[in-house]
Amino acid sequence: MMKITKIIIALGTVLFLNACGPKPQLVDPKGFVGEIDGVETGLYTLKSSTLTMQVTNFGGRVVSLFVPDKDGNLVDVMLGHNTLDEYVNPKRERFLCSVVGPVANRICNATYTYDGQTYNLCKNHSGKGTLHGGFKGLDSVVWDVVEVNKSSIVLHYLHADGTEGFPGNLHIYMTYTLKDGTWRIDYSAKTDKTRPVNISNHPYFNLSGEANGSCHDYIMYVNADKFVGTSGLDVLEELIPLDGTVMDYRTPHRVGDALESDNPFIKRSNTGFDHNYCINGEGFRKAASLYNPLNGIFLEVYSDQPGLQLYSGQWINGKEIGKCGKPLERYSSFTFETQNYPDAPNKPSFPDPFLKPGEEYTHTCEYRFSVNK
Repeated sequence: MMKITKIIIALGTVLFLNACGPKPQLVDPKGFVGEIDGVETGLYTLKSSTLTMQVTNFGGRVVSLFVPDKDGNLVDVMLGHNTLDEYVNPKRERFLCSVVGPVANRICNATYTYDGQTYNLCKNHSGKGTLHGGFKGLDSVVWDVVEVNKSSIVLHYLHADGTEGFPGNLHIYMTYTLKDGTWRIDYSAKTDKTRPVNISNHPYFNLSGEANGSCHDYIMYVNADKFVGTSGLDVLEELIPLDGTVMDYRTPHRVGDALESDNPFIKRSNTGFDHNYCINGEGFRKAASLYNPLNGIFLEVYSDQPGLQLYSGQWINGKEIGKCGKPLERYSSFTFETQNYPDAPNKPSFPDPFLKPGEEYTHTCEYRFSVNK
């Protein structure tokens, strides 16, 4: 096993006005000091010229992300908690602002076949399928801190052979970097046995700040003319055209236009977005954007992945309390997850998800923040 060196650089305390009120504060790192499965946990603060982020190595979670609005006020646009225990024992949102994988999204019937061999995985998705890597995915483990400096952190995790039914030892490196108004994520992974890999991130954005309203009036753009169809827990190989529907966001319009519609695909997902859009084009390109007209915060999503999962927070039920001491409510955030298509290991026509020995999995995503005045 490779040796992982932990380098911890003490960062000075910086105070900001967050969305919870007039008191300048970051989340207290003391609430994240601990040990899980023999690995130390902590909370790390990163800064660029305009952004400040707090990250814990438990699940690679972003606990807070401060972004300037059109008036120069700093807004914490990420839902989160004040203590590690609230992430370890969630009342509702297990994947709150974490990395997900090693295979994000669904694997139907918790099984796939490769080169004549069938692999049976754990059934953590309503007792039938595998979701976001299983009962103990990348969100539920402590990552090794390889290096951290003022503006970036490098994390490593070994997803061992046989974990949750997946073959092969998968060494994963994930780097968060802040540069000016951009949060960049770089993933890389290598394996000693062929296995599917599809690593993503699950940020919950409220562009007005936690507990400050719903996502209905955000203006959204998505660079896609079709999405992956589903039927119950099953993923269809059929791609659904968006032309002429309220779910077509190639021309920007309100998120609420779709949420308030009678579109059957929105209705069947608990009246919300939980759909994997097929992003047009190839290479590193713009996938989506989200604009808050109230404070001018503009978010753009760039990715080199074929898919983008949209989630409008309709399953959040108010039982979980956020950093501000208020319930996390339905539609109180919006999520963009850059990734491959769901159930790709079982769909020959979908982009190939299999990583072989001697190859390297890479994935780059950027969340770019600016303001429109």
